[in-house]
Parts: sequence; structure tokens; C-alpha cells
Amino acid sequence: MHPKAVVARTSLIIGHGRSEHERLVHQLAAGTVDGALFTDDIRCPVHVSDLAAALLELASSGATGIHHLAGTDALSRHELGTLIATRDGLDASHLPTGLRADSTVPGALDVRLQSQATQRQLRSVLRGARQFLGPGV
Repeated sequence: MHPKAVVARTSLIIGHGRSEHERLVHQLAAGTVDGALFTDDIRCPVHVSDLAAALLELASSGATGIHHLAGTDALSRHELGTLIATRDGLDASHLPTGLRADSTVPGALDVRLQSQATQRQLRSVLRGARQFLGPGV
């Protein structure tokens, strides 16, 4: 690895209705696809605009090394789906649930990126999903 490189580790990227997860929530709520939102798959979603601002700031700062850029809220994919459905006026009770542990989907169940150290170096704020998907946003 180059000694002056920056590695930006992030989580689920959400925003403006265009992410894969947001589209899936709409499809599941409408019943147009089969699937489920896992209640045991934990991530720290980040808003695309917050992430973009943080990446630009890191790139222009001379920072090096590994930096976590994730939101402050650790949520299951189902909790995130419920927030998206509520924001978008969908009936969240139509969102099917499941356990990732019972599926064949590979990977870790709980991926909580601790972004506090990176956040202390930035002016940009990495909001949690409860904030950027909350009422009045």
C-alpha cells in the first residue's frame, strides 16, 4: 500500500431514493419482489451527501491511512427499511422480515463501523439514519 494513501471504509449508502436498499424497500412494500429485510443484519448507514462531503474533505486534507465513514446509528436492515418506508409514505407493515443467519447470504451479521476518530478530524458531519431519514428532513 502507498504510504500516503487513504482507505475510506463505509457502510450502506442511502439518499435521495436512489440507493439499492431504498429501491428494495419500495419493491417489497409494493409486493413486486420476493425477499425480506433482515432483523439480524446490522449496519451503520450513511447519507450519500454526508459521505461525499467527508470524502472531499479527506482528499484535500492530506490525511492518510484507514478512515471509517459511516453514520452514527447501528440499525438492522429492517429498521432502516422502516425508516425509509415512513419517510416515503409507504406502509412499513408490508415489509417482510427474516433472519440473515437462516439464509445463504454470506458475510458478517454485525458490521458497526466506529467513525468517531475520523469524525473528529472533519468539519463535515456524518449523521445517523434516524436523523437523515427522520420527520421533516
